[in-house]
Amino acid sequence: MLLGLVVVVLAGCAGEDVRPVADVVREAPTGTPVVPEPPPREVAGAVSPGRAVLVGADGVSGLSPLAAEASLVTPSVVVTVSAAGEWGLGPPDGDRLALAWLVRLAAPPPLAPAVDGSLPGDDDLAPRDASTTLWLDTGSERLPVTAPDGSDPTVARCDELPCRGPDPGTFLLVAEVEASARPVLVATVDGVDQRLDLHTGEVTSTVSQVGPERAGAVPVAAPAWPQRSLPVRSEAQLEAEFGTGAGDLTRGGLEVGYGGRVAEAFLSPFDRVEGWAPPGHAWLVLRVEDTFRQPALTSWRAELDAAASWTLTHDAGVATPAYPPSPAEVVTFLIPDDVRSVTLAYRPVGTVGLPPDAHHEFRAPEPLTAEITLP
Repeated sequence: MLLGLVVVVLAGCAGEDVRPVADVVREAPTGTPVVPEPPPREVAGAVSPGRAVLVGADGVSGLSPLAAEASLVTPSVVVTVSAAGEWGLGPPDGDRLALAWLVRLAAPPPLAPAVDGSLPGDDDLAPRDASTTLWLDTGSERLPVTAPDGSDPTVARCDELPCRGPDPGTFLLVAEVEASARPVLVATVDGVDQRLDLHTGEVTSTVSQVGPERAGAVPVAAPAWPQRSLPVRSEAQLEAEFGTGAGDLTRGGLEVGYGGRVAEAFLSPFDRVEGWAPPGHAWLVLRVEDTFRQPALTSWRAELDAAASWTLTHDAGVATPAYPPSPAEVVTFLIPDDVRSVTLAYRPVGTVGLPPDAHHEFRAPEPLTAEITLP
C-alpha cells in the first residue's frame, strides 16, 4: 500500500542538474538580495495556518514536475504525487513557506474478494476498518489534511475490504510551514502510520511494505479439481450402529465430496480480518469454489478442519490458514513478501456427526494441488 508514495521532490529539465525543489527555490547568488516570489493565486488562497488543505488543481502554475511520479497505496485509496512547488511568504512571515504538491486520488487495487454477506463464515471474526486518514507532519506539528471548508482530516472511508475507494480526482495539497520543516505525508490505517518523507522519499513503517506493483489481484491459471467422493461409513457399518430400520440415517452409506477450484487470488499487505501483515510479509487471500460437499444423508453434518485441510508450500516453508475461513470459501495465508510462487494443497480432513454423540472422522487419501505464480 503500500505507501510507496512519493519520492524525492525534484526539479530540473533534461540535461540540467536534478535537485530537490527546496534547493532550487532557496539557492541564490552570494550577495544577491532574495525577494521571494509570491505563491500563485490558487496556492495563496488555500494557505491556512495549522492545516494542510486539498483544493482543486485547475489552472495551477509554478509547480515543478517530479523526476518520476510515485504512488502510495493503502487499502482504501491510491495517492499519486506528480509535481511540487515552494514559495516564500515574505514579511511578516519571512521564516515561513507555502508548499504545494499535485496529488491524484484514486481507488485502490482489489485486495480481497467481494463479500455479499450470504456466504457462511465465522461470525466471531469481525472485519478491520480499512479507512485511510491523511496528515502532513512538519516536524513541529501534525496537520490534518482537510477540505477547504473543513477542519476534520480527510478520510477515505472503508468499513471492510474490498474497498471501493474515492472517485478519481486531482487536487493541490497546500500547507504553510516553517522554512526549516521537512514535511512527511502520513497515512493512518487501522491505527498504524505509514510515513513518507517528501524531501528524501524515504518510507518508514512498522508493517508490510508490499508496493503497488505487486499488491492486488493475482491471475490464477490452475485447472479445476474434478469432484471426488470420500466414503466415511458404509451402509452395513451404519446399520450395525443404528439398526436395519434406521432409514435415512444409513441408506446408501455415508460419504462426503470434494474437488472444486481456486477462483481468485489476491496479494495484499492488509487483510480483512487480521489487518496489516508484519514487515517482510504479505497476505495471500484465496477464494475457492465447490471444494466440499455435505453428505447426502441430511441428518448428518460434516465439519471440515480447515487448518489441517489446507496448506501452502513455498521456498521459505509451509503455511497453514491464518484463521478459520471467513467467509467459508475464503482461505488466507501469511507468506514472506519475496515469494514468487506457491503450491496450494487441499486434503479434506474432518468429522461427520449426528447429534447427540455420533462422530466419524474422514481424511482424503491424497491432496489436490494447484500452482500459483505471484507477481
